[in-house]
Amino acid sequence: MPSFTCKDIGMDCNLETSASNEADLEKKIGEHARSAHGIKTLDKDMWKKIKKVPR
Repeated sequence: MPSFTCKDIGMDCNLETSASNEADLEKKIGEHARSAHGIKTLDKDMWKKIKKVPR
């Protein structure tokens, strides 16, 4: 099951999330970025950083 924490990319945030597949995980990450960090759109460089994190 793919998972992600904001700390994986150096953020000072306690988010720990997982999903049954990558697409659902990416959706959760995007929603969290908007609601918790005020990031409306994750740019391609941020997605590259996120996708480098071991799942």
